[in-house]
Amino acid sequence: MKLVDTHCHLNLIDNKNEIINSFEKENMEFVIEVGINVENSFKTVELANSYENIYCSVGIHPNDSSNLSNKDFDTIKILAQNEKVIAIGEIGLDYYREYTSKKDQFSSFINQIQIAKELNLPLILHIREAYDDAFNILINEGLPDKLGVVHCFSADWKTAKKFLDLGFYIGIDGPITFKNNNTLVEVVKNTPIEYILPETDSPFLTPVPFRGKKNNPTYVKYVIQKIAEIKNMNIEDTSQILVENSRKIFDI
Repeated sequence: MKLVDTHCHLNLIDNKNEIINSFEKENMEFVIEVGINVENSFKTVELANSYENIYCSVGIHPNDSSNLSNKDFDTIKILAQNEKVIAIGEIGLDYYREYTSKKDQFSSFINQIQIAKELNLPLILHIREAYDDAFNILINEGLPDKLGVVHCFSADWKTAKKFLDLGFYIGIDGPITFKNNNTLVEVVKNTPIEYILPETDSPFLTPVPFRGKKNNPTYVKYVIQKIAEIKNMNIEDTSQILVENSRKIFDI
């Protein structure tokens, strides 16, 4: 089956070159390296420019949204104009640990939504325990034409439907393989297959059967297998649709 990972952090993995060299053997069509702050976004662009089958996003994660200046947002905007940059992200709100204040998170999120709108790029949204506030900000600020994906979705079907109704895709990661994750199973079951994106969030959120070890993009196969199982679909058909979804939303 063909594989695609629409959300990974290869720059956070020690043996990234070894993993990248395995992509062809693993039938990996492409991966998207996702930025988490200004410094890391430089690295995502550098990595994407070094490999034909790696694309990237640039952005500032909500946990990195304190002490930002206009220069930081200007830098993201400049980086985003590289031809291998296909989205702004990961951006959003995270109330799980609240490393940064809500005020700073709101400001960073809003500034980067505006960059996406100006450059006509989709969003890669990081939302954790903040779905209502993130939804309201998106509505109030106005959406980019290409919308984007709610990365590593972790809420219920009712919440998923709100974002789907706007036109967002739903990103599904390793937790879908975890035992008794019934809430996420219901989300996958009810979400149209044409609006699901496969992700790993490597090196985090490793799927079963490798849970407890470091994740990597090739393990996306286990996420895709679980999606096919929940949807009662052929694995080859499922993987092909997910590749097409990924190419469509990110214009690859």
